[in-house]
Amino acid sequence: MAKNKQQKKKARERRVAQKKLAAATARKRAQEKTTKESQKTVPEKKKVMTAAVPKTDYVPTSKKSTFTQRRTGG
Repeated sequence: MAKNKQQKKKARERRVAQKKLAAATARKRAQEKTTKESQKTVPEKKKVMTAAVPKTDYVPTSKKSTFTQRRTGG
């Protein structure tokens, strides 16, 4: 009888582990599917927005304040 109980216990643990693994795998697949869908839409929108605005090589220069210019003479 003791062997039978151990076998039953191991079989139950195996079933529970398989069920848990199946649930985790399904959840992971669903999450990957949603992230793939969201990743598809974002780059398309980004392409449209970046294509509409031309890229410039503007480098802001530090401009002296007028007070500093008057004090230094430059």
